[in-house]
Amino acid sequence: MATKIKTRFLRNKDLIPLESLNSISVVGLGGIGSFLIQGLAMMGWHKVIGFDGDVIEDHNLSTTCYPLDETGNAKKDSAQGLFQRYSEDWQEFVPKDNFTMQDFATSKMIVCTDDMESRRMVYNKWLNCGNPQFFIDMRMGATSVELVSVTPGNDKYLDTWVPTHTIPPAPCSMKHTVFATNHIVSLGLAQIYNIVAGLAYYDYIWTSLNPNMVEFGTLITPKPKEVSVDTSKESVNRLDSNAGRSDIFNYRTT
Repeated sequence: MATKIKTRFLRNKDLIPLESLNSISVVGLGGIGSFLIQGLAMMGWHKVIGFDGDVIEDHNLSTTCYPLDETGNAKKDSAQGLFQRYSEDWQEFVPKDNFTMQDFATSKMIVCTDDMESRRMVYNKWLNCGNPQFFIDMRMGATSVELVSVTPGNDKYLDTWVPTHTIPPAPCSMKHTVFATNHIVSLGLAQIYNIVAGLAYYDYIWTSLNPNMVEFGTLITPKPKEVSVDTSKESVNRLDSNAGRSDIFNYRTT
């Protein structure tokens, strides 16, 4: 197995230690979650716990990476099958129904559900999990995405949270696009890497894809002793000041 790991994850070995990719939870296995599960498997996470009690419907197929023949199946089971197609035998996916107040949060949580109240519930559970490490909220509209990242030392989550009923609803035929899905998943996977590897990252990112625009929150720069070896040093040396933060209430997406 050691030889297999060495060759399979050869491209990543100098970026992030494989042993640091231990266990992570994903709440919501729809558009964002399905592509995220695929990426986490390829990234080398040992254990992924996935929460979702819904089934795959026809309208999900244009924004998820589930194949056509998965229609009607439980998202958690399809996500498990997807994970297994991209993972090794030592990697594990644990399928679960919707995350509730009776569930336990883990130290590393990602939430990508359909409403703001469930996101805040997961956040509150994460805060009290005993050993919180990071919480990432991934939000998506049809042509804009929003990424909120929280760690115990930098928590501005409630600055970005608003009730679902205050967000102007979009027509059901204009809620999601596959390019927005792929964009937020790419940002999310990169953010996971930055935080786990101890590199600099922005705690808030909003992106419009029509036209292309980006707004950032606060740049979080770890102390030098906390930064992992990064031969390029770009993640620290190129980011020496905070970018202007946008008015998030003008760009709210779910």
